[in-house]
Amino acid sequence: MGRRKAVHSGTSVPEETKKTAADLLDELLPLSASTANEIHLHAAVLEVGEPAQLLELVADTALRPFLLCRLAPNVALVDPGRAVELGEMLRRRGHTPKILRS
Repeated sequence: MGRRKAVHSGTSVPEETKKTAADLLDELLPLSASTANEIHLHAAVLEVGEPAQLLELVADTALRPFLLCRLAPNVALVDPGRAVELGEMLRRRGHTPKILRS
C-alpha cells in the first residue's frame, strides 16, 4: 500500500481571490447607499488622507462600532453621540485627530 502524498497548503492565493484594500474596506464599512440627496443635522464625520488609513481604523474592532458607514473612500459617518469618545480613543492609540466644530 503506497503512501499518500501530502497536499501542499502554501500561502499563495490565486489572483482572482485576492482582496484589495478597497474590497476589504467595502466589506468592513460599506459606502452609504442613499438614493437621493440627504441633509444630516448634527452629523459627525471622520476624514482621513487616504482610504488605507480608514481601512486601518475600521479594522480595529474597538473603533469600528463608532463608524456607521462610508460617505466617500476616505470619509466615514460617525455615531454623533460617540464622536467625543472616538476622538479620545484615537488619541490614546497615538493618532492626532483635528476636531472641528461648526
